[in-house]
Amino acid sequence: MNWSVQPARETFPGFAAEWDKLNTCLYGGHPLFDSRFIGALLDHFGNGKESLCIHRTDDDVDGALILCPRRFGRWTLFLPSQMQIGALLVKDAHCLETLMPALPGYAWTIDLLAIDPHFEPNWLGLALPRTMVRHNLTMAVETRGDFSSYWNARPNNLRKNLRRYRNRSSEHTVAIRLTNDQTGIPAAVRRYAEIESAGWKANTGTAIGMDNLQGRFYEQVLSDFAASGQAKVVELWFDDMLAASRLLICHDRMWIILKTTYDESCAALAPGRQLLYETLQLAFPALTEGAVEFYTNATRDQAEWATDLRYICHHQLYRNPTVANLYGSVRALKQRLAGRKGPEPTQSFDPTNVTMVAAPGELPASMLSLFDAAASREVELSLDWFANLQAAVFADDQSGRYCCASLNDSPRAVLPIRISREGGRCVPKIESLSNFYTSIYSPLVAPSTDATELGRLLLAASAEFDDAHVMNFHPMASDSCHYDAMVVALRSIGWIPFRYFSFGNWFLKVDRSWQDYLEQREGALRNTIKRKGKRFRNSGGTYEVVANPTNVDRAIDDFNALYRRRWKKTEPYPAFIPGLIHWLAASGKLRLGVARIDGKPVAAQLWIVNGGKASIYKLAYDEEYAAYAPGTLLTAHLLEHVIDRDGVDEVDYLIGDEHYKQSWMSHRRERWGIVAYNPQTATGLLLLARELFGRGIRKLIGRPRKAA
Repeated sequence: MNWSVQPARETFPGFAAEWDKLNTCLYGGHPLFDSRFIGALLDHFGNGKESLCIHRTDDDVDGALILCPRRFGRWTLFLPSQMQIGALLVKDAHCLETLMPALPGYAWTIDLLAIDPHFEPNWLGLALPRTMVRHNLTMAVETRGDFSSYWNARPNNLRKNLRRYRNRSSEHTVAIRLTNDQTGIPAAVRRYAEIESAGWKANTGTAIGMDNLQGRFYEQVLSDFAASGQAKVVELWFDDMLAASRLLICHDRMWIILKTTYDESCAALAPGRQLLYETLQLAFPALTEGAVEFYTNATRDQAEWATDLRYICHHQLYRNPTVANLYGSVRALKQRLAGRKGPEPTQSFDPTNVTMVAAPGELPASMLSLFDAAASREVELSLDWFANLQAAVFADDQSGRYCCASLNDSPRAVLPIRISREGGRCVPKIESLSNFYTSIYSPLVAPSTDATELGRLLLAASAEFDDAHVMNFHPMASDSCHYDAMVVALRSIGWIPFRYFSFGNWFLKVDRSWQDYLEQREGALRNTIKRKGKRFRNSGGTYEVVANPTNVDRAIDDFNALYRRRWKKTEPYPAFIPGLIHWLAASGKLRLGVARIDGKPVAAQLWIVNGGKASIYKLAYDEEYAAYAPGTLLTAHLLEHVIDRDGVDEVDYLIGDEHYKQSWMSHRRERWGIVAYNPQTATGLLLLARELFGRGIRKLIGRPRKAA
């Protein structure tokens, strides 16, 4: 596996076939990534300094992109203004980890510009530090169903206004002309250029003209694509006057609007809007399960046409964490000197709405679906969990917040947080709404949510608690996309994040019956269950599994009594466990096992069954009956119950690496946390320096970073 770096202008024509093969493999042959489009960009707008970077694994090309050098070891993706999105063709983002050492000189960062989230690699687990900033808000119209259904779902004002414009145009003979043959394309592009050159773009120097580079570029691209039936020019005519024109390239699942213009003398008739309406009418029957992509910076009015809005983002990769931290600190210093507290907003129209509430009951109704989706597998991400945690643990803490983000009224993310003081001193810290009862934490996100939306929530949190110098989120699944996204989001808003180990988590992948599972356990465990089980039964031992509100209060009393005897203390928050058990019982998720000898409770275990997973949450037993191994026997009984009766596919021992858990479980994973510091404050800088010093010392002596 290696990268080769070659002059792009000279080598791209010979590489075009492999480039297109990779584009087809990754993205179904995205028209903007087609070698005919990229090659024309290089020919007309390249400066000869571009490098074609090719990654091969076992002689197969699995990565390709074109980079341009900037000053002092900085490289950027080739992106002339005519290219609406960046072409990043890599099967596995991990191959980018070896790209910077392969570039000439010392490359310390790469700017991957204008990356479409629908056409990007999976970033999960990328070792390189990364930031994301929004470039523009693009839009698409998905062509599922028929045009009438789509149009009837548009806002009333949009439909009413268009109807008014069409009525105004009735005094003209209105015609739609579609040009898609190679012989007709040059004339259609010339007609387009004549209109655009007469409008406002001529004054800015950005208009297409047949005597300029832009005109020659678009004529070449559309002619080349027309040769394979992949180019269209759609025109709106009023009588014998061309009123509006759109240039498109396409394949069988996508139309891309490259350019649009209209005759400004008939602006009162909104010819651009009328042409868009007609273009979409043509697209729906031609594209089944496809989309018309605009690749524009959508305005509020344009967004009314869209069925899909998404942010095109710039990604910046850094050579290593040291470089990223140094760059972030210098940038923060510059912002502080300039009097700015964070990234500048880049969107004139921003449909992302951020709100903040203090209690679950205040959440907007639309946000509840995010909790429901997350709770389908992790009960600790349910709204009921957070409500019980706040009521029982943080009842006297008024700093709890739920930061909510929506995009065009669609729920995107919720970040449950609170403020704390580090070590009891006056160092405010924004942290996850969690404590030692929590075995897993995560933001609640919609499937397509990206790090920039989490960044908006983090900025809102830092504005709400503007004296905070530290953020700390834990425990999280280190292999989840949400964990990576939080790290990227924190770095992108100007904070300096670090990952740290929280605890090990043992779990069992269930793929067989209880009896078959037991036969695979160690002989010592099987013998203990057999011998101690016989003694337990002979002594009047019984098991009870409470799974509903019946008898739940008695089971709670038994559990609490055993807990006090085992640990010689009461729960630090005595209302939490009863509240949890009552809620679990009411929702059918409770499996509270109690082992008794002659009616006396000798062991109790709180298990949770939810979404095909059984979680072993809390254990207690009476040491006076240790000779019966009541904890082991009750674990075996509950395992048999959840495997054979509940049919779970996973059993999770949650927190800790205790040796006994390995006897029951089959796999281990880790939960990690994220701590981040604000380098724009003096306190944040001091804490950052302490963190870096501590990590340096631990690295020297070989000790990992523990929970913060």
